[in-house]
Amino acid sequence: MNHKRLHLLYFLGLCSGPLLASTPGAAPAAPGLAAPTELAAFGSGWTLKGSGVLRFFGFKAYDAHLWLTPGPADFSYARPFALDIRYDMSIKGSDIVNTSLIELSRITPTPPEQLQAWNRLMSAIFTDVKAGDRLLGVHLPGRGVRFFLNGQLRGESSDTAFSEAFFRIWLDPATKRPELRARLLGIGAPTAVAQ
Repeated sequence: MNHKRLHLLYFLGLCSGPLLASTPGAAPAAPGLAAPTELAAFGSGWTLKGSGVLRFFGFKAYDAHLWLTPGPADFSYARPFALDIRYDMSIKGSDIVNTSLIELSRITPTPPEQLQAWNRLMSAIFTDVKAGDRLLGVHLPGRGVRFFLNGQLRGESSDTAFSEAFFRIWLDPATKRPELRARLLGIGAPTAVAQ
């Protein structure tokens, strides 16, 4: 496997088997972590639902945090939420796009012409990231999605189907990283399933 592909796998944690693992026993939320300032434009009172760490051979790839607006404690695509990823390594924007397309089409059946449109959208939004960068995606029900890189708006879309499909990469029961999903949603770790 080449070095570029290892970075790609770091991004989403999509390698199956024991090569990648979210940190077992990690706290469901990072105490003292403040909501990203960009979220103030979408309302007040954002709370941290859960957090997870993705590791590769013991090296931290990124921290992920799921933020929710005030309301019921349960997660729902019917309310605004934000996925906050804080990188510990570099990844090419094209790798982010390609892996995202593969995974969102795996989880959400999507016609080829729609995937092409989403490819163009993500290619315009996602740029190369490096250690220390923070990517924030904000899901806005009925309005679409906004993406920020290091506090600056990178792009947005009013395509609500894209918004849900994109975030399902991490939050859907069919994700390839169920341990990270459980941490983000603040639920008990899933039982291991033989593959």
